[in-house]
Amino acid sequence: MGYKLGRLPAQRPAALADLQTYATGKLPTPPRSINPPTTSYPIDGNDRYGDCVMAGVAHLISAWDTEVKEPNAIPTEQTIVEEYFKLTGGEDTGLSESETLRTWHREGLFGEKIAGYAPVSTTNLLEWHQAVAFFGGMMLGIECPQSAQEQFEAGEPWTYVEGSPVLGGHCVIALGYGPNGGLHVATWGSIAVLEAAFLAHYLDEAWVVLPPQFVEAKHGRLGIDLQTLTEDLAKV
Repeated sequence: MGYKLGRLPAQRPAALADLQTYATGKLPTPPRSINPPTTSYPIDGNDRYGDCVMAGVAHLISAWDTEVKEPNAIPTEQTIVEEYFKLTGGEDTGLSESETLRTWHREGLFGEKIAGYAPVSTTNLLEWHQAVAFFGGMMLGIECPQSAQEQFEAGEPWTYVEGSPVLGGHCVIALGYGPNGGLHVATWGSIAVLEAAFLAHYLDEAWVVLPPQFVEAKHGRLGIDLQTLTEDLAKV
């Protein structure tokens, strides 16, 4: 199976609070289900390199463009791999999600900076669904067991399999969810369904990422105190 991993251990900057803390009011009840935006999510080199975090960045850009109907250029596989090795110093070592998000916010990736990012609870299914429904998705960090690769190969949902060995850290992008919970994520060139029990055992970080085009499209109805979030991000 040509499925590489590459997410480094989760890091949580002390300066950042959870997404709910930055909400300007109680977030509404999300729809019962959300389908991922209909676009392509290529494997982007993650069959050869541990560039899953950088591939995840590209998946988010593609999903956002589809949602707000903007024709921004989607990074090519070559560009993604080049950016990955630029951040790793030329070594195939994998990337930290929090450090990659910090770079994306402060310096930009693929020619654009994000407006902000914030952690999301790793245990609250309602907050996952709110993040996907109202903020365009999440970057997730999981400890990936062998069973997940086997289930992905078979086209099956990722369920918890007791005793399956953990192979390493992996980045996936949550872009939808079904009526029974869990999350639909972009990974390895396709969409995988991660059941809630799987996430309860293996999810150890989750991030909402706020792109400029998404903030602009909401015209002040984002539901996030962006000024306070920006002040906290300056301390990271």
